[in-house]
Amino acid sequence: MYAAIGDTGRGVEGRPNAGFVVTTAGVVVIDALASPQQGEQLVQAIRKVTSQPIKWLVLTHHHPDHHFGAIVFRRMGAKVIAHPDRRVLASEAGEDALIADWVRVVGLDAMRGFEFADTPDRPVTGTDTLQLGDKTLAIIHPGAAHTAGDLMVWLPHERVLFAGDILVEDGVTMVVDGDSGELLKALAMIDRLQPSVAVPGHGAIPRTPAALVAGTRSYFMGLRADMKAALEHGIPMGRALKSLPPADQTRPVSYNSRRRRNAVRVYLEEERAYMGLDSAQ
Repeated sequence: MYAAIGDTGRGVEGRPNAGFVVTTAGVVVIDALASPQQGEQLVQAIRKVTSQPIKWLVLTHHHPDHHFGAIVFRRMGAKVIAHPDRRVLASEAGEDALIADWVRVVGLDAMRGFEFADTPDRPVTGTDTLQLGDKTLAIIHPGAAHTAGDLMVWLPHERVLFAGDILVEDGVTMVVDGDSGELLKALAMIDRLQPSVAVPGHGAIPRTPAALVAGTRSYFMGLRADMKAALEHGIPMGRALKSLPPADQTRPVSYNSRRRRNAVRVYLEEERAYMGLDSAQ
């Protein structure tokens, strides 16, 4: 199995990671990167390793930086495994607006030939086992943690986990499209798996997967405690967020922006729980 590492040291602002597993019966690709151009680059990297046909593409979620290269693999004959819930905030204004926004991010040349290709041929909403040649892959939906459509890929014999954006290199996973309580459950699931290697959705592969999981958990538990305390003391959201640096106006996924956007989301989660509008986490 191979990891295609995007950028390191840039958090979620960097290019995402992808991966692929070579079996005796073909290749399984994990995530398709952020554009058809990047998808083609991933194919070229695969072809440096093997000439085996690409049989499956697994998408860890439906954010454009992880699936906008999927059409390249679909045109090669690969079948798509994904969660069927494709909803993300980035697409709320419609698919045309999402494409236009993404062209501004990666450039028109990178998007040439683009078509949506993230609707699954093989939907996964729980746990599915993919057996291809000599490899076994467990495809796991850990809950609506980072997004409603999250999947992780687990190779049990090799003890390798492709975590998608459940894990990112600086520990500040975004939950704007997900839920912090579900993320904590996903982190507990990773602890139970005890991976030897965990490939995050962005950034460097950690030397010790458990340390990245622990850091991510500590961040969210602290944030949840802070927002819950603010509510219990009658502190409105604006005051509760004053201790955080302001969001970067033109960088919605910078470190400071992620921390503030997560705080807003968690405050709202705790508010709903405090008012009894849903079950408390």
